[in-house]
Amino acid sequence: MSAMKSEADRIRAQYAALTKHYRAIGPAAILAAVLAAKKRKPSANKPA
Repeated sequence: MSAMKSEADRIRAQYAALTKHYRAIGPAAILAAVLAAKKRKPSANKPA
């Protein structure tokens, strides 16, 4: 069980480092995707 716990700790530390590194990219990427998305025209025949 000790080996599994240390493996889990190692993985948790790795994800923590990645989260810290990429945290600021998330909101900027979402904003860029929203701004770059093509605007949809309203459909004339909407299903009821």
